[in-house]
Amino acid sequence: MTHLFLSPHFDDAVLSCGATIHKLTANGEKVEVRTVMAGTPPRLPDTPFIHELHTRWQGGPNPVQTRTQEDATAVQQLGAHAGRMVNWFDCVYRMTRSGEALYPDEASIFGAVNPADMTGILVPTIVLSVHEIPRFIYAPLGAGHHVDHQIVRDWAINLKQYYPWVALKFYEEYPYTQDPQAVDNALSIIQKAYPALRLKLELVALDEADIQGKIESIACYTSQITTFWPDTQQMESATRQSLATAGGGTPAERYWVVS
Repeated sequence: MTHLFLSPHFDDAVLSCGATIHKLTANGEKVEVRTVMAGTPPRLPDTPFIHELHTRWQGGPNPVQTRTQEDATAVQQLGAHAGRMVNWFDCVYRMTRSGEALYPDEASIFGAVNPADMTGILVPTIVLSVHEIPRFIYAPLGAGHHVDHQIVRDWAINLKQYYPWVALKFYEEYPYTQDPQAVDNALSIIQKAYPALRLKLELVALDEADIQGKIESIACYTSQITTFWPDTQQMESATRQSLATAGGGTPAERYWVVS
């Protein structure tokens, strides 16, 4: 593997980097999209938030399995390999020892990482085996401030310290980037937490095949479309616009490279 995309959830890397992944694989590069919070919880928090999410997703009796299958199709369609870290759960499923939800509502998943969240403590300490160290690691910038994105971002920064020869690039999370302040806020948080880190903006120019590849892959996440758009047509229109905006009129995806 040459390029490792760390995806907090089953759709984050494709939503944010799908066109780049298409471009890489079309050029013969080896790419893995590794979903970090990919496990199936043995039990669910009994919260209105979970019931609302599962109703919206319409993922059947096992939404995690549904999302896993969607992701496998989307990533394969881009010509990449889908990897999963099944020991870690989406933050909406994580609980205390007494069974209380660590993130019981939508506001909490966009706040600070709960100090009692062992995932937030342990994931950033994971090291890669010698056989899976890539040349490039891509990780979420933290635009939108989702707790799982924060955790994976911090893990990537630690990985860069473990393996300084590996290039680290932060991707801007779409569709959170539709908030005009999201990226600047994320950059500010990184600079305060890691003042020695230097980031340089990089644009990846896209052709129509890359754009279409991204749109078709996003469409594979059937359970998630209505979270962000009324339908797939609106998704395609919004995605094309976001890529044009990112490139200043020429379609592109943006990355912040640790220099």
